[in-house]
Amino acid sequence: MDSKVGSTNLQTLLSYDEFEPMCTWQREDAQDVLILHLPDFKKEQLRIQISNTGLLKITGEYNVEGKRKGRFQKEVKVTKEYDSNNIHAKFSQGRLRITLPKKVVTPPVPASPPPMVTSSPPDDQSNNMNTTGQSAVPSVKAKVGQVLRSKEFTQIMVNLGFAVVLAFSIYSAYKYWTTYIQVVDED
Repeated sequence: MDSKVGSTNLQTLLSYDEFEPMCTWQREDAQDVLILHLPDFKKEQLRIQISNTGLLKITGEYNVEGKRKGRFQKEVKVTKEYDSNNIHAKFSQGRLRITLPKKVVTPPVPASPPPMVTSSPPDDQSNNMNTTGQSAVPSVKAKVGQVLRSKEFTQIMVNLGFAVVLAFSIYSAYKYWTTYIQVVDED
């Protein structure tokens, strides 16, 4: 904008009408679409930029009459939920549609527990193998491991520990009071 006409700056010769365009959002699971209603604009009069910090800047400028121009500037923060490399825009029939695709988040696949090997009682007591040729001992260890990791087992162990502490406290109090009563009676 350093262009000069004679000795006068070009900006002082132009008059700008700044406005805020009507905008609507269409929220979807896979993407969000920002629609700007710009009936007086042509595609060449619009500019869309995205910065490294995730700021989407949309600007436009058109001639109203003579040296008067209409212009706008809209900024939208593109959060990390969007795939900023795949944002695209389309201008048609006075509407600018900016599509912001959301990143596909794949849920972590939970680690499956080790396969349970069911074994029938061995025919030969000296052979500790099941019908598939695998030892039955790892199967038992896997079952015990599942029980030890279960929430129910943890809750039972906490309750049992509380009961033991409570019982010990009651026993200690009983012993203290019976000893105290015996000492008081002797005096």
